[in-house]
Amino acid sequence: MMRCPRCRIGYTGHLDACALCGSALEGTPTDAVFPQSALVKPKKLAKRWLLGITIACIIATVAAGVLVGASVVLICAVALAVLLNYVFVRNIIVHAPDFIRMVERYFLVLLGVALLLFFATGARAIPSFAIPLVCIIALLSNGVLVILFRDSFVQGYAKYLLYDVVLGMVPLAFLIAGVVRTPALSIASAVVSVLLLVLMLGLTRTQLAAEMRKLFNA
Repeated sequence: MMRCPRCRIGYTGHLDACALCGSALEGTPTDAVFPQSALVKPKKLAKRWLLGITIACIIATVAAGVLVGASVVLICAVALAVLLNYVFVRNIIVHAPDFIRMVERYFLVLLGVALLLFFATGARAIPSFAIPLVCIIALLSNGVLVILFRDSFVQGYAKYLLYDVVLGMVPLAFLIAGVVRTPALSIASAVVSVLLLVLMLGLTRTQLAAEMRKLFNA
């Protein structure tokens, strides 16, 4: 049986990583109690359907934009956002990441789409509300996970935590640039970003330092 050295959970079947923390499993693989279903998810078919739906959405986006007289920049930005979503979902189909890793990546996708739409439209509501809210939700979610799982979470998701701490300062940069209507959410995002960093340094300092060495010495 394969066993996670951190979570102390045993796994049957042929798995490489723990479903909870992502750590490499130790031990000898054993057959699962229930045999693998013959109805395996047809990844090729799923990718084809996803590609077809994405192409249809991009065509519909362009057609709708032309009908309403939207600018070429806005049409291209929305089409690019649809394409970005395609890349993300295709990655899930191909690599089947664990749930937490998928959520961490989706926060980054949402932030990327919001930034893309802002640079395409110049709408101040995006840096004033949408971007700070995405950052705050991501930071608070990671703060809860750090408190609950501590070193095991930092070990598996250190790079995402680093991304979130840095990106939590993006709303403050927009505030300094003078494109934000109300400063409250931008300041809150920066404060929560600092608090998450302080929390990690307080609870997982040793593991965090080890993971940072791995990331920057790779």
